[in-house]
Amino acid sequence: MTEEMLMQKIALITSGIVFGLLALSHAIRWLSPVEILVNGQILPFITSLSSGIILALLSIWMFLAARKTKLPKNENKEDN
Repeated sequence: MTEEMLMQKIALITSGIVFGLLALSHAIRWLSPVEILVNGQILPFITSLSSGIILALLSIWMFLAARKTKLPKNENKEDN
């Protein structure tokens, strides 16, 4: 069970990093005057702002969940 909990913690941290990088990319897009065309239409800047906020909140949530995931203490097991 310890290995499963470790894998869960690693997955939460990885998700937090991915969401954080995506939030950062939306923040950079919002701060710079780059236009993104989707099907010939310019994507509004408010879309990047709202998406960035949602992704940042997801990133924080994943890091908090990873922090709350406690691994059991290593018990010294003797091989018989």
